[in-house]
Amino acid sequence: MVAWEKQLKERSVPAWRDKYVQYGKLKRKIEQAKAQIGRADSDDGDFMKKALSAAPAELEANLIDTTEGVKEFMEEVYAELDRVATFYENQVTALEARVREAISCQVEPAGAGAIRPCGDDRTEEIESLHLESAQLTEFVLLNVEALRKIVKKMDKTVGANEQKKFVENHLKRSALAGPGKERGFFDGHRARRCRQELEATLSPERIQELRSKAMSEGTGVGLSRMPMKKRRTLCCAVLAGIAIPLSAFLLPNAPRAQRCVGLVTFTVSMWVSEAAPFEATALFVPPLAVLLEVLEGTKSQQAKRILASVFSDSLYLVLCGFVISSVFTKSQLECRTAAALQRKFGQRPFLFMLAIMFLGLVLSSLLSNVTAPLLLIEVLKPLLKDMPTDSRYSRALLLGLAFSCNIGGMATPISSPQNVAALTILRQSGGNITWAQWLSVSVPFCSTGVFAGWLLLMFLYRFDASADELSRSKPNQKMTVPEVVFDAEEFTVGKIASLLSAFATLATFACQPLADFFGGTSMVAVMFVAIAIGTGMISRQTFNSYSWHLMFLIGGGGALGLAVKGSGLLDIMTDSAARCLSRSPGLLVAELVLVLVGATTFVSHTVAALVLMPLVVQLGNAAGVSELSVMVGGLGCSVACALPMTSFPNVNSLMAVDDHGKPWLAMNNFLAAGTPMTILMTLLLTTFGFWLATLVF
Repeated sequence: MVAWEKQLKERSVPAWRDKYVQYGKLKRKIEQAKAQIGRADSDDGDFMKKALSAAPAELEANLIDTTEGVKEFMEEVYAELDRVATFYENQVTALEARVREAISCQVEPAGAGAIRPCGDDRTEEIESLHLESAQLTEFVLLNVEALRKIVKKMDKTVGANEQKKFVENHLKRSALAGPGKERGFFDGHRARRCRQELEATLSPERIQELRSKAMSEGTGVGLSRMPMKKRRTLCCAVLAGIAIPLSAFLLPNAPRAQRCVGLVTFTVSMWVSEAAPFEATALFVPPLAVLLEVLEGTKSQQAKRILASVFSDSLYLVLCGFVISSVFTKSQLECRTAAALQRKFGQRPFLFMLAIMFLGLVLSSLLSNVTAPLLLIEVLKPLLKDMPTDSRYSRALLLGLAFSCNIGGMATPISSPQNVAALTILRQSGGNITWAQWLSVSVPFCSTGVFAGWLLLMFLYRFDASADELSRSKPNQKMTVPEVVFDAEEFTVGKIASLLSAFATLATFACQPLADFFGGTSMVAVMFVAIAIGTGMISRQTFNSYSWHLMFLIGGGGALGLAVKGSGLLDIMTDSAARCLSRSPGLLVAELVLVLVGATTFVSHTVAALVLMPLVVQLGNAAGVSELSVMVGGLGCSVACALPMTSFPNVNSLMAVDDHGKPWLAMNNFLAAGTPMTILMTLLLTTFGFWLATLVF
C-alpha cells in the first residue's frame, strides 16, 4: 500500500470514512488510463518522447488515446472533489449553527474556566463541537493533499500537465478553499473559525485541556473503533434477561440449559442488531458462559474448556489460509486470475458471477470451505474496489461466493469438518459410505444447488438497489465488470518456490492419509506458517496485519457451540425432536434435514454435526436407512446460511471491506438473501437430493 493511501486511511474519522477521497480507486484509474494508452512501464516518464518519435498516424492515435484517458480520469477527480466539498459544506454549515447557539447561551465571561450555557450544563456539547471542528479542519487538509497528489501522479505517469489547471479552475473555487483573498489557502477556514469562536469564550487552561483531549482522542487520526450502541445493547440484555425465566417453564429441570438460552438470546440478538462489532460480541461469549456457569465443573475448569474452544484446530487452518493468500498476492496470482475472468466474462457480469460461484464450488471441494473462500476473496477484491460500496452487484458477488463455498463443503467426504464427522460416526456404528457413492450424490446435487443459488441471487438483485445507486444509474446503461489493471511483475525463483510450497500444502490438505502422517491438517497448517515466516515468504509486518478480528469472531462462534452442547441444551433439543420424528424412512430423512437446518441456523455447522449426527445414525439404523440418512443429513449440515456466524464462508464475505474500511455486506443482507437460500436448498435437498440418494443406497 502506498504510504499516502495508508496515511489517509489511518487518519480518517471512521464515521466519515466513505466521505474521503477514494485515493485507491483513483490510483487504479491511473493504471487503467495507462493501459488504455499502451503504457508498459509505470516509472517511465518519456511517454511523450516515444509518442513524438512515432509515425504520424501512430502519433495521432497515441495523442487521442492519451487525451481520452486523461479526460476520463479528470472527470473522476472532479466528481470526487464535488462529493467531498458537498459533504464538508453541509457539515460545516450545521456546525456553525450549533456553535452560534452554544455561544449565545453563555452567561459567564471568559476566564471562568468553562462555558456555562443557559439552563443545563452543556460542557460535553462544547467538547463535541470543539472536536468536530478540529476533525473537519483535518478533513479539508487530508482531502486537498490527496487530490493534489493523485493529479500530480497522473501528470507524471502520462506526461500531462493537469495539476495547475485543476488547482486554479476547480480546487480554489470549491468549498474546501478559504473565502476572498484566502482562496489559495486550504486550511478548513470555516471549521477553524468555529474552533476559534469556541476558544474565545474559554480560559487558557480550558483551551489547553480541550486541545489535549482532541489530540488524545484523535482529530481524525487513527480513530478505528466502532463503539457499542448502548440502547441496542441494553435491549439485547433485557431480551436475554426475559428469556432465562421464560425458559424455566420449558426446561424445568435444566438450570444450565436455561442460562444457556439467555446466553444464546443475547449473542444472536447482538449479532442481528449489530449493537457492537461482531468480534466484540463473539469475545463476550467465553466470559459470559463462565459467569452464567453453563458448563459443568468449577469456574476455573469451565474457563479452561471455553478458552480452548476459542482457538481451536480450525483456526490454524484459517491462519494458514491467510498465509497462502499472502503468497498468492505476492505473486499477483489473484490479479492474474481476476483479469482472466474479466476478459472472458467482463461484458456479461452475471455469467462472471456464475463462474465465480462454480470456482468456489470446485476449490471448496478440492481444498476445504475454509481455505477456498480466503483465496477467492482475494480474486474478487481488485474488482470490488472499483465498484461503489453500495453496489448491489458487489453484494450479489460476495453472497454468491459465500453460498457456493457452503455448497462446496458438501462435495466430498473431506471438504468440510461436518462431512468428516458424519462419516466417522457412521463407521463407528458399522456402516460406511465410499467416495464413489458420496460423489454420485454430491456432484449433481451441488452443481444444481449452485445454479439454483445463482438464479435466486439474480432475482433478488432486481429488488436490492439502494436509493443512491438508483440515482447514479443512467437509462439503458449497460453494466460491465470493471477492468483489472495491474503492473505485472516477473516470476522470480523465490516466488515460484513460494507458490509450489503453497500448492503442496493445499495438496496435503486434500490427501487425508498424507495429512494424517503429519498429525492432521491443523499440524500441516502450522508447519507451513512456520516455514513461510522462517524463509521470508511473508514478513512479520504481513503476519501482524492479518484479520485477527475475523479469527476471534470464528472462535467466539466455537465457544457458543461448546456452551450450547456442554449445557445440555442441544441434547434437550435433539431428544425433543426424536420424540416427534416419523418412523417412515422418507418422512424421517426429511424431518432430520429440517432439524439439522434449524440447528445449524444458530449453531456452527461443525458443532451441530458433531452433536446431531449420532442421533441421525441411531434413528437411521432403527429405520434401516443409516447410509441414506447420513448421506442426506451430512449435506443438510451445510445448508443453513441465514446468519453469517455459523459458517466460515459466510463470515469471510461479511468481513470484506472496501478502501475506506466500510463493509460491502451487513447482517440484513444475509438475512434477506440467506433465508430464502436456506429454504430453497432445504427443498432441493429433501426432493432432488433425497431422490439421488435413493438411487445409490
